[in-house]
Amino acid sequence: MLAQKLRTVLEAKQVGHGGCVRYQPKIRRVALDLTAEWKHVNEDSQEKKLALTAERVYEIFKHIPDEECHFLGMDPNFARPDWMFLTVIPASPLNVRPTVIMFGPAKGHDGLTYKLGGIINC
Repeated sequence: MLAQKLRTVLEAKQVGHGGCVRYQPKIRRVALDLTAEWKHVNEDSQEKKLALTAERVYEIFKHIPDEECHFLGMDPNFARPDWMFLTVIPASPLNVRPTVIMFGPAKGHDGLTYKLGGIINC
């Protein structure tokens, strides 16, 4: 009985899951950099390694049709994959935020200004 179950599991692995029949990349992460690497490349013009930047992933997500959003479990009227990216950071203007009084007559910016600068520089 165990041998029969093992045989069915091995046969199922050979058949595959159906899927989209396209080769899927292996995603590797080094620090904050993501790289997609394909083992099987059909054409010479296709890249084997591809750097996945935030802009590239955003463009991929933005072009997902509404029908595929339903397959992902999202209602495209209320939630889309590209809406997971922060493209606009709401922040109050500088003249509304308080300045930090340093020692003596010097004044500095608040912590939000430095944090926003760090986010933008990334």
